[in-house]
Amino acid sequence: MVPKAFEAGYPNTTGFRKVVKVTILIKKKEGMSDEAFIEHYNNVHAKRAVPIVQRHGVISYGLTYHLNRDRKLIQDIMHQKAKLADYDAICTFVFPDYLALAKFMYDKEGAALNGDHENFMDDSQMRMMVGDEYILIENGESVQ
Repeated sequence: MVPKAFEAGYPNTTGFRKVVKVTILIKKKEGMSDEAFIEHYNNVHAKRAVPIVQRHGVISYGLTYHLNRDRKLIQDIMHQKAKLADYDAICTFVFPDYLALAKFMYDKEGAALNGDHENFMDDSQMRMMVGDEYILIENGESVQ
């Protein structure tokens, strides 16, 4: 049983998923190529993280990249007027509640992964947002 203070979602609301979504903004290590960044993040760091987050009941774990190709394409689409975030990747975790998130964050094996950050990212620039997610469209359908 999850203590009430650790439950997901905002009380007395509808439309929220009633999950804890963690969004982390990441800048790649200075001088690192986009290809090397993707290679290390996908095939070293994330692969090591998967069994750890699974152990703590993660619902989903994903990476979104925002690299040179993406920046150029969106600027072309928006006629060079896009106001882009100065980050190279977004990491998202969705947990069933804050207790699961806390267990992951204090997992000794998970904490050891922080040492790998210096191999591919600028840890000092990392930023985090945590909260529930309000869903408007799911599977292409409007949610009422």
